[in-house]
Amino acid sequence: MSDLHDHRLPRTAVPLRYDLRLEPDLDAATFGGSVTIECRIEAETSEIVLNAAELDIDEATLTVAGHDATPMPLAAELDEGAERATLRAGVPIAPGEVELRLTFRGVLNDQLRGFYLSTWTDADGAEHVLATTQFESTNARRAFPCFDEPDLKAVFAVSLLVPPGLECVSCETEIGRDEQPDGATLVRFADTMLMSTYLVAFVVGELEWTDPVDVDGVPMRVVHVPGKAHLTDFALECGAFSLRWLADYFDLPYPGNKVDLVAIPDFAFGAMENLGCVTFREALLLTDPDQATQAEVGRIALVIAHELAHMWFGDLVTMEWWDGIWLKEAFATFMEMACVHAWKPEWRQWEQFTVDRAAALDTDALRSTRAIEFPVGSPDEAEAMYDILTYEKGASIVRMLEQYLTPERFRDGVRAYLARHQFGNTRNSDLWDAIEEATDEPVRSTMDTWILQGGHPVVEAEADDDGLRLTQRVNRYLADDDDRRWSVPVVVRSGGREHRRLLVDRVELVRLDDPIAAVVNAGGHGFYRVQYATELRAALLADASEQLSTVERFGLVDDTWSAVLSGRATAAEFLDVVRAFAFEHDLPVWRALGTGLRGIGRLVGPDDHDRYRAEVGELVRPALDICGLEVAEGEGPLERQLRGLLVGLAGSVAHDDEVIGLARGWQAADQRGDAVDPELAAAAVTVVAEQGDDATYAAYLDRFRGATNPQQQLRYLYALAAFPGRAQLERTIDLALTEVRSQNAPFLLARCLDHGEHGAVAWSEVRSRWAEITERLPSVSLTRVLSGIRWLIDDDTSADVAAFLAEHPVPQGQKTVDQHLEKLQVLTELRRREQPRLATLLA
Repeated sequence: MSDLHDHRLPRTAVPLRYDLRLEPDLDAATFGGSVTIECRIEAETSEIVLNAAELDIDEATLTVAGHDATPMPLAAELDEGAERATLRAGVPIAPGEVELRLTFRGVLNDQLRGFYLSTWTDADGAEHVLATTQFESTNARRAFPCFDEPDLKAVFAVSLLVPPGLECVSCETEIGRDEQPDGATLVRFADTMLMSTYLVAFVVGELEWTDPVDVDGVPMRVVHVPGKAHLTDFALECGAFSLRWLADYFDLPYPGNKVDLVAIPDFAFGAMENLGCVTFREALLLTDPDQATQAEVGRIALVIAHELAHMWFGDLVTMEWWDGIWLKEAFATFMEMACVHAWKPEWRQWEQFTVDRAAALDTDALRSTRAIEFPVGSPDEAEAMYDILTYEKGASIVRMLEQYLTPERFRDGVRAYLARHQFGNTRNSDLWDAIEEATDEPVRSTMDTWILQGGHPVVEAEADDDGLRLTQRVNRYLADDDDRRWSVPVVVRSGGREHRRLLVDRVELVRLDDPIAAVVNAGGHGFYRVQYATELRAALLADASEQLSTVERFGLVDDTWSAVLSGRATAAEFLDVVRAFAFEHDLPVWRALGTGLRGIGRLVGPDDHDRYRAEVGELVRPALDICGLEVAEGEGPLERQLRGLLVGLAGSVAHDDEVIGLARGWQAADQRGDAVDPELAAAAVTVVAEQGDDATYAAYLDRFRGATNPQQQLRYLYALAAFPGRAQLERTIDLALTEVRSQNAPFLLARCLDHGEHGAVAWSEVRSRWAEITERLPSVSLTRVLSGIRWLIDDDTSADVAAFLAEHPVPQGQKTVDQHLEKLQVLTELRRREQPRLATLLA
């Protein structure tokens, strides 16, 4: 861990206002610019230090405010390693207000960070470029010299010199245009609110935008490249609802003057909450809902709500330093769920969130997990914060607290926090203190046990003569003698009554008349696993459909699969649970069942594949018969989504001939452009790919290249990694490193590594082409590539993976790489334990 002080700027000068002018040349992939920074000198100094990276500073001057003196030239010294520019004066600079003026040049890079180029192709096949920005965490310094730290807030006035025929957008409303003699246009934007550098944005290119929608006085538009206007209606509807609902929830008006939702063809992240100029991957903003799956449109809605929640929680009130990234991201993830649930209650969004929470629990059960908040010094360490623990675990902790306190009291605390700290910077304790004041509950001490230490408990439940004995232990997949404890908000339901207990001691007794019928983690909001004694678990399974809610049933299944991974239960016991849920009809529960069934399928030896497939077919068929293979009139989106999931299990895991035959028909119809239910089309694309020959591969590749919407394009692209042949897989890897956009290539490579039969072949290719991968792909995406290694569980390959990655560290995400490696170790040991048992079971 680097020293924080090595990466913080001195506070001898602090910024107040930036007047920024940029002149991008898209054809040459360069830009020039100037910036005037109004600063306050806090203590006498002869030098001013600010951030700059990958820039050439041509001139720097300083003028003392209120004086008519000639600007003082400053000598600029760049330190690329430290990403700093030191501006030296020949004489001391006295405290007071000054103006720094710098002129500079840079390159529009291809690394999807700073000020960079994105490409797109029109209907005639011609390639075009646009210039756009991505500044979080520490990349504004790549576009202009600045004080690039979140607590050094300032006002920004942006002007862009736009080449002829192009348009531009930025954070605030346009206030003027000055036509230039050469046909270019200088576009000027209004001053922003007081905000951090990482929230500044500008986009220049052949842009179009929708007519604005008025959201209580705030104009909202969707901005896109030409030819995609027909894909904007859903985003406008969702965005308008979200902005209005969030303003009401926070009891504060939106802090900007307009909102542009901007679709970018090349974007390393999902989206970015730049004030008033929110940028997105096209696939996470533009869609035709009639051709997209529920998961695809739901994801778009969540991302829009997430970014708009940041306008308050992140933009208006900002973390003091990068170790607080988790708070803004966790809270925005929590708010996206609440907002979309309010917009589309029939989507049952909080139930779907349990699946994301389960993935966070899986990572958090590793020895290589981390505390949600940890010290951050260098930019690389800041980049490592963007992971499942920040987003999903963090949001789960917030949800657990909200439900324990009640939503109304929790919201009162959030409103007080935002009102008190608007336009300022905070630590996470400021939020806990505000909620504690509003609720008179020990919020800070409770949350510290979840935020400042990694991991989570498994709560063991067993009947006692006097009630239910609860024991908390550290949940670990690999052996661990850790004795940490948490303040666990436990809710137990028994006899129709709920019993709330803050479990602080290692063992506590909850007095109940009938502990056998008790449900621990009632409501399913707690971020912990539950392990029931045998008699308690049997009682719950016997009456699960009547006694347990959807989320509670999901938890019972998912906790059982987690126990299999850690060796506390066997695969055979999990299959018994699946049999108990044979007639299950809720999507989240089947997602948990499907995770375990697919996982066991990866453990079965080659001689047992056919028998296991038959077993899965018998387990899935009752639910599939209830659901049916055709869409029924009046069905909701979740029923259709469940059908798609079951078709995928029957076709991909059970190899059901009837389902595979139907899938070929659905996929052929989709290929022709005929109307097919999107859930069936999406499932069929993968099922058919897994059986596909070279002609089918070529057809998929054509469909990917000619897709009419982003979701369809990605569906066919990612299915290329599912084809059964070795040569097909090698071709897919080559495509990822030549033709596929660098934002999508990491996910495609991960799917190749996850190939059931040829994963080791994919690893050999990735290993041999690692230098090419690290050069072509954005550095922040390397951990996404390596997420595919976890099922490379034969002994030779897993050992080779570990040895290679020990010699090739990933500075931007080493914590995440360590977690991927430990998951590989967990699953390798699971194979060693369970493969012989499964062979006996299936004999």
